[in-house]
Amino acid sequence: MRSGLSTISVSHSSESVRFSNLKNLLDFVRNDTLTVLCYHRVGDLNDDRFNGFRPNFSASPEQFTSQMKVLKSLFSPISLRDLLDWYETGHPLPRRSVLVTFDDGYRDNGDVAWPIMRDLKIPGVVFLATDYIGTGKPFLWDFAAYCFEATKHERVDVPLLGETSLSTRSERHKAASAWIEASKRLPAGTRKKLADALGASLEVSPPPEVFARLCLDWSDIRRLAKEGLDFGGHTHTHPILTKLPLSEAQEEIATSHNRLAAELGHSVHAFAYPNGSSQDFSREHEAAVQNAGFSIGFSLEPGPARLDEIRLRPTAVRRIYVGQQDRIARLLVKCAGAARIAYGHDRLLEVRPPSVEPLVTQDCSDPRATDERL
Repeated sequence: MRSGLSTISVSHSSESVRFSNLKNLLDFVRNDTLTVLCYHRVGDLNDDRFNGFRPNFSASPEQFTSQMKVLKSLFSPISLRDLLDWYETGHPLPRRSVLVTFDDGYRDNGDVAWPIMRDLKIPGVVFLATDYIGTGKPFLWDFAAYCFEATKHERVDVPLLGETSLSTRSERHKAASAWIEASKRLPAGTRKKLADALGASLEVSPPPEVFARLCLDWSDIRRLAKEGLDFGGHTHTHPILTKLPLSEAQEEIATSHNRLAAELGHSVHAFAYPNGSSQDFSREHEAAVQNAGFSIGFSLEPGPARLDEIRLRPTAVRRIYVGQQDRIARLLVKCAGAARIAYGHDRLLEVRPPSVEPLVTQDCSDPRATDERL
């Protein structure tokens, strides 16, 4: 799923936080860092029609446009090729380099997000779970979300949750999130049985057309690649790799690489780990990424990433998760390294800027909660 800082809180009176202060905050971030942002979906958050698991939307089109304009203004957007050139040849990266990425391969990445980025000349990378591309198969979280929304039951014994009230829409959304979180803790090989049991308990059998156009297809991907959008691997069936035997995890990684290379007609260099926390992949999986033919791998451990870290461990580049709560002020605080600093992931600031208003509060929540990573 997704990873990020669920406990950063910026005052809702964001207008009171002077934009200049946020720019000043970025000035104190070390120059030898790379900011990699991780989005999932961009779409209308107010549309009541079913369109997948709602927390998986990172931003509305309006929010995304604003975020991209700020990135263009305050950062130096780079392409995957720029990053690989730096790694392979030492060609310098510009100051405040930022790379925009998307996980999973949803259709709105190409239909909604990419036109905005293309118009602003911002490169991007989409990491594809290849078994869902052009097949109409639903991700487990989208299947679960539909079942909870469509069931006629208002109270039912739900597998993994027990007796659950579903009398309001809010309760259904909350139950879907809780069920998805619980399912992630189980072996990846049980996903089909889990889905079947959930559908049976809720007495819902989703029609195939519900999920038919959630994800991109290969003709979309080839067209988008010609327009300049990059693609990478995200396994074949999107398991959490540590929930699989190593041999099966290696096959997942290799299959995604081979399918992508065959469909695109060229080598594929980048991979992103599903779920992406340090508990979700290991050094053995990093070796499998390189053995499959990928040059670089991306986690969802909080960034930004120091360039010396990437040199030492190119198969575990940090990224910053972007979610619905990330208005401009909050996003910039995260880009300044708040997640890394708040949770003890090393020091990114040269000095602590005394003139910048405090923008971050911390609680004891898990920084990698389920609603922060898909």
